[in-house]
Amino acid sequence: MIRKLALLAGAGYLAKKWLDRDRAGSNRSAHGAGAAHVGHAPTDLLGDTHPDGSQRAEEHFRPDPTAPVSAEDRESLRPVTAPAPHDPPGR
Repeated sequence: MIRKLALLAGAGYLAKKWLDRDRAGSNRSAHGAGAAHVGHAPTDLLGDTHPDGSQRAEEHFRPDPTAPVSAEDRESLRPVTAPAPHDPPGR
């Protein structure tokens, strides 16, 4: 019984070390420790103060209001037309 507990404790310790190493590795790659950046860096958020909203975001951070909307997105925004569960059928 004690051996099983010691084995479980050791496995838990190793799993925690392994998961912490993976998290640290993913943070390093996401923040550019030797990795190439993908996309754009939010330069307005990198300063010590938070932006007050008086300036517009950079062009590549703004959505295009004239862009076509895909059929999947339109369907996901459609209101639900099914009756509520508490309504009797046929209403």
